[in-house]
Amino acid sequence: MASNATCGMVGYTVSSLAKELNRFPHYDRNLHGVPNEFDPENTTYWQGVGFSAALFLLIGLLLMLFVLLYLCARACCCTGEDDESESKRGCNPIFMFVVMLLCGGGLVLGYYGNEFTRTGITGSADALISMNTTVNSANERLMSISGNLGSSATTLQQLSNEFRTSPQLLPPERDAVVRETDSARTQVVSAQSEADSISSSLTDIPALAEYGDLAKKYDDWRWKSTIGALCFVVLILLIALLCAICRSVCFLQFNVFLSLIAILVVWLAGGVFVAVGVIFGDFCVNPDQFIDRYAPNSSLPQIIYFTRCGNCSNPFEGDYLNARNNLVMSRDDIGNLSDFIEGRNLTSQVMRLDQLNVTLGAITRTLDTLYSTEINCTNLNGDYNDLLTAACSKTLDGAVFTMSGCFVLGVTLILLIIAMQLFWTRIRDDDDFTYGGGETIPMKRRHNQY
Repeated sequence: MASNATCGMVGYTVSSLAKELNRFPHYDRNLHGVPNEFDPENTTYWQGVGFSAALFLLIGLLLMLFVLLYLCARACCCTGEDDESESKRGCNPIFMFVVMLLCGGGLVLGYYGNEFTRTGITGSADALISMNTTVNSANERLMSISGNLGSSATTLQQLSNEFRTSPQLLPPERDAVVRETDSARTQVVSAQSEADSISSSLTDIPALAEYGDLAKKYDDWRWKSTIGALCFVVLILLIALLCAICRSVCFLQFNVFLSLIAILVVWLAGGVFVAVGVIFGDFCVNPDQFIDRYAPNSSLPQIIYFTRCGNCSNPFEGDYLNARNNLVMSRDDIGNLSDFIEGRNLTSQVMRLDQLNVTLGAITRTLDTLYSTEINCTNLNGDYNDLLTAACSKTLDGAVFTMSGCFVLGVTLILLIIAMQLFWTRIRDDDDFTYGGGETIPMKRRHNQY
């Protein structure tokens, strides 16, 4: 069998998307290169992740500066010009409708990515909880085995004491029976010690359910926040549609203000999802490295066995085989004892020995089942692969879709502001237009109004 330090992972392939995100530039605040290895306890690593997000935010900042400069230029350049030149700057509301449709595409990307991310995080959390449940179940069964073995050892001690003073046995027979009983008891105690050793190894594995619960709480907050931001954009689109129908300058001005806020929120959210994508990309390229680095030393062999499984030696094998061999030998001793004292007017002791043999047989079968299922890597490795599939496929894809949706929304909302400003000019160039709650302002008063 291969050592657990070199055994390979089964059932996981690094996705091309994870590889691409892992190639994102990682630089610290001094613009020094940072290794693209997932290292959450290293502050320099987080600076590298922040650099990738900052690049995305820089694009958004430059676009926002562009639209602000454009609005200022329009406000300064258009004052006092004649109506004919103004009308050339106006736009048809169809342009607004086209931009709104593009915004709708960004909303679809954002919503789809948000739901995909939720499915991935929920799947990851469920896999962690399932792994924790399997470990706890195995530990509980081992504790039950240990308790039953302790009771069996106590029974054998009581029988040994009874045999020492039994008048039905001759002195040579008495000594032989006591030795056989003590030998069986020693083997049962040894089996109990081996079961406790396996249980102790499982106890050292971190409580994964806590991480699963935290992931679900984070995802609930993240999902609601993203849905709230998308609904805010929908509100802006509805107001823009109302402006196109009612030709209200007041609503247009208000909607430009809301759109600026939405642009800020969308680009910030996109930066967060860029960081999330880079983090998951770094982890998913080499999850073994993270486990080797951060798993507790006391449980590292067990965790490596459960997560990689391929051609790995079972770290519980030695304790299991020793426990099983001790149980088999103790049952042989108990069977010999029962046969030897039968017919010597020790009916009660014979019945207790037979019952003890049945109990130890049941414990042996339980231990065999436990070794072949719950402390075998097959089940837990399946959960681990489900975790990687959810985190490195669904969550990663969802983060990229959401990031793309934020980018599309960030650009199209800027175009929407420009479209609303141009439509604003178009309304102002009409013979009369509605201002605010319905006041009609004649054309000759327009330049005094602006």
